[in-house]
Amino acid sequence: MKVQFASKAHRDFFFDMMDQCRKQDCYHQAFFYVMGIAPETRANIRRMFDFKSDCLEPEGMHGGWQTSGTVRVCHLAFNLWNGYTEQERYGDYTPEELFCCEFSPYFMEGIKLRYPEYCRELSPVKTAGEAR
Repeated sequence: MKVQFASKAHRDFFFDMMDQCRKQDCYHQAFFYVMGIAPETRANIRRMFDFKSDCLEPEGMHGGWQTSGTVRVCHLAFNLWNGYTEQERYGDYTPEELFCCEFSPYFMEGIKLRYPEYCRELSPVKTAGEAR
């Protein structure tokens, strides 16, 4: 599957993180792809992910470096990893909240990485006048 990156830095980050992590599965691919979208999340990846334990660091969600956009990036990345939501902030994980930002086109790429079996190319719809 061909993936679109937001920038060269995004692409380089993704491949660097994949080289550093233990597994090359769809969970890691989607997480690091999404976390690489914004410069701030790239710079703070070790506050968000523990490479030694191969697990998320939810405490990083509340870092002083977070902006409204990076919070959306982190929310989607965490959710793609394991369905993570903060129970008291469940509404922050809805599509309306997450996708209402400039990162949305790249969020869709992250979803494709996480769910490749469901995100295949669609066949064109035939109209009534076309041959079957």
